[in-house]
Amino acid sequence: MQQKIKTSNYWCAGFTLVLILLTGMRAPAQQTPFKVFAHRGFRGLHPENTICGLQKALTYGAVLEFDLAITRDKQVVVSHDAVLNPKITQGPDGQALGKNKIRIYEMDYATLQAYDVGKTPNKDFPEQERYPARIPLFGELVDSVKAFAAARGLHDPTYFVETKITPETDGINHPGPKEFVELMMQVIQEKGIQKQVIVQSFDPRTLQILRKAYPQIKLALLAKDSTSFTDNIKNLGFVPEYYSINAPFIDRELVDQCHQFKTELIIGNCDDDEEILRLGKLGVHSVISDFPLKWSSK
Repeated sequence: MQQKIKTSNYWCAGFTLVLILLTGMRAPAQQTPFKVFAHRGFRGLHPENTICGLQKALTYGAVLEFDLAITRDKQVVVSHDAVLNPKITQGPDGQALGKNKIRIYEMDYATLQAYDVGKTPNKDFPEQERYPARIPLFGELVDSVKAFAAARGLHDPTYFVETKITPETDGINHPGPKEFVELMMQVIQEKGIQKQVIVQSFDPRTLQILRKAYPQIKLALLAKDSTSFTDNIKNLGFVPEYYSINAPFIDRELVDQCHQFKTELIIGNCDDDEEILRLGKLGVHSVISDFPLKWSSK
């Protein structure tokens, strides 16, 4: 669910959040800080899933939320879409893409680098900065944001990474879940970020493979709208560390269930301040968002 709100005060609010997180300052008693997951690197302000955007998200004290895809030559890249998105992508000739579907899984990484994902204005997010950007390697992104954080004295990043995978598109948009997990974990282990990574997915297979083969990795189940917590956990076979679902489907019962099973409840991508305030009053204080958020909870 995508909802639009005015963002004129986000920069100031984000700075307040950074002060609270980095200096230990207490927010006023009636305001509870949220743990904010920067959706695609706060795509409301920066080209999504780009190195520069995710670096800037760190300055707000946010968890870095982004998506992974696989190229034909088995490189793990940072992209929400398995098919290049014509709304935000320019071809090697500098022109907008046509209607032909260009699948990342059918391209070598070197070819993918010729496409720009930062210069095309995104009409859904008019406040986005514009600058040249390409789809980065997962490992390249990790190196870049770690160096960025170290140079500015920021905390080590936490990575909330999503495997974009479904049974219907195995072998078409991506490899099967076992191969996807192995390719992703090669990067995670090579970069030594096992303790800083949370892997999220709508696809239970990814999480089941990870829990069995890599039990040290924290996991998040992304629940589909209108689905039952009890059914989802039964289908998954274990209780993950995190459980995320869109705001309209969070109520007191779900909050209590997550508390009972000791899994952290996260508001699925939400840009609606009123919804976030409503859920803050229920005791939910983690949210995925396209923008830096105010602390909230009155």
